[in-house]
Amino acid sequence: MANTEVSYKKEFYKNNHLNYFMSILVVIANAALQIAIAFILEILIDVARKGDITEFWRDLTLAGIVMGSTILASILRKIFINRYIKRALNQYKNKVFQKILDKNINSFNKEASSTYISAFSNDLTSIEQNYLVGNINLVLQCSLFIGGLAAMAYYNWKMLLVTLATSTLPILVNAILGNRLTTAEVKVSDKNAAFVALVKDLLTGFPVIKSFKADKDIFHIFVSKNDELEQTKKTRRDVTNNIEILNSLAGLVVELTIFGLGVYLAITGAITVGVVVAFIQLLNYVLGPINAIGPALANRRAAEGLIKKIETIAEASNTTSGTITLPSFSNSIAYKNVSFGYTENTQTLKNINVKFEKNKSYAIVGSSGSGKSTLLNLLLGYHNSYEGAIEIDGHELRDISVDSLYDMVSMIQQNVFVFNNSIAENITLFRDFDRESIDYAVSCAGLSKLIDEKGIDYKCGENGVNLSGGEKQRISIARCLVRGTPILIMDEATAALDNETSRQVEDAILKIKDLTRIIITHKLYADILTNYDQIIVMNKGEVIEQGSFDELLDKKGFFYSLYSVTNSNDYVSEEVS
Repeated sequence: MANTEVSYKKEFYKNNHLNYFMSILVVIANAALQIAIAFILEILIDVARKGDITEFWRDLTLAGIVMGSTILASILRKIFINRYIKRALNQYKNKVFQKILDKNINSFNKEASSTYISAFSNDLTSIEQNYLVGNINLVLQCSLFIGGLAAMAYYNWKMLLVTLATSTLPILVNAILGNRLTTAEVKVSDKNAAFVALVKDLLTGFPVIKSFKADKDIFHIFVSKNDELEQTKKTRRDVTNNIEILNSLAGLVVELTIFGLGVYLAITGAITVGVVVAFIQLLNYVLGPINAIGPALANRRAAEGLIKKIETIAEASNTTSGTITLPSFSNSIAYKNVSFGYTENTQTLKNINVKFEKNKSYAIVGSSGSGKSTLLNLLLGYHNSYEGAIEIDGHELRDISVDSLYDMVSMIQQNVFVFNNSIAENITLFRDFDRESIDYAVSCAGLSKLIDEKGIDYKCGENGVNLSGGEKQRISIARCLVRGTPILIMDEATAALDNETSRQVEDAILKIKDLTRIIITHKLYADILTNYDQIIVMNKGEVIEQGSFDELLDKKGFFYSLYSVTNSNDYVSEEVS
């Protein structure tokens, strides 16, 4: 993980060295100019005691030059730091998001979506302020500290030694409490992620909450989790405030000690009043950094903890993809003695042996929980921990690269996600397809009427809020058809459509030439099922029957019972309606 961490941090500086170097250079120049102000004060006070007006105007001119240079340095500092931060964050976020996109679906689903959201919001805000901006500020504070000590040594080494001795107090405070702040920051990040997850779930389930009149119970849950988050944030603030208070007290001790010593030396004639004033000014550039560097380092360590956390999220559990690239799908898909369970103690699939031949149509039917979706999820590479073998044209699925697999397979899912973009962009998923392919997909998916009414550039809204469930499902179907892959998988994709549209869509898909279709369906219509080359019947994780529609009816087995019950219920529903 250490090497990975370094590679991620490199994104902050890649093609960004000039901005970073100039930011550091200008910050150091800014620190030098601030220290120069102490010398200006000393000169002006001492010249006032002398009463030399000529020397006064000369020193005032010098003060004007320092002030002008400070303004220029401040402008340059703003320009280069902003450029550096912008590019650093752009590149880092791009790197993290690309790594997340590189995950397989199973690895991605091991983290809650709120964890990713929190990483790109709360955590990155902390990294920006406490790591990127914090590093620049550390350079400024260190430059002020070193420059202040050098100037003190120039004026009076005795006062410098006393300053160094008393300055150990705030350093000890930061050393003792710094690790507590790091721990508190990571806890806040974790609680934030959990809170975001809760709010996301509650808002997503708003219709359910209202319809079941669960408002009060849900509110109590929200109040409890909100209190946990704010208590964690309060703990972090308490640690921060304790550091600040103790630093202030330690700084006051140092300041009074140095001021008392300076007055004594001025009375004895060892130094001038101007030097005392300059020393007090320089003390700000020593005490300020001492008070700031400790918390800044603690915040930096906390931000590094968040960087490690984000890198862990981006890198974790991503199983290595196969390397075989298949030029095309030419023969068959075969499940050979395949068993699989989501946990060690349960088996969702048991000793599956099925074969899907090229350009044929297969319907998978069975009761709820029989393993139909899991069977197809394995083919899509969601899980690699199955027993037995799944082969595509004789090649083990685990040895085939993910890119090659998805070049051959498209899946129409029951739960459709629609982006807040146009219908066209949701069909093409922002890729370029010729108009003929898009029109063909639109026609087969039954989207022609919607597009005629609203246009293909109609905005779908967040997760398709401007569309009906059936319209979203049709977009999902068109999304798969436009790709033209040789294998099409449907997981009860027509469940949200009315019976007539469902028949039309399924019939259109079955008529497509040069396409291997594997379709999970619960709508058992004889006129549709007779068009399938084979029907695979599942129950309790096993394939218990296979054959054509007529063959399965003649057997009068499980499929016969399922078909009879389903069609009886459909008949009753139609009579009632």
